[in-house]
Amino acid sequence: MSETLQTVLITHVFDAPRDAVWTAWTEPDQVARWFGPEGMEVPRESVEIDLRVGGTYALAMVGGGARYPLTYEIVELDPPRLLVLRCEPIPEVGIHDEVFTRVELHDHGGRTRMTLSDGPYTEARHAEAGWHAAFAKLAALL
Repeated sequence: MSETLQTVLITHVFDAPRDAVWTAWTEPDQVARWFGPEGMEVPRESVEIDLRVGGTYALAMVGGGARYPLTYEIVELDPPRLLVLRCEPIPEVGIHDEVFTRVELHDHGGRTRMTLSDGPYTEARHAEAGWHAAFAKLAALL
């Protein structure tokens, strides 16, 4: 029996212009302030972003006495509209397959509509809950 893979799909409207949301995704000082689920912190010194196709988007989430390093490759980039990241499998943090994270930003009457797809995962509910919590922190930051 094969496993069914799932992709997280979230649309969120932020009360901020698209450029501000783009900066929150791509500027290390800001990424460190919101990325990750509730109870996790991202030390600023762990965030490295080389904003170009083929560049690195790396950070570490720290919480509960554990450290979870994440390293993505930027595979598509169209500022300030599109950021696509690819993560190799990291079984120790529950990522067992190659994962793609796609962030699309659209103007929405002075606000920004963000659509995120992230996966595939064998079990997407933890990733989905983590993203929702992170976006609550991002909304507060914006």
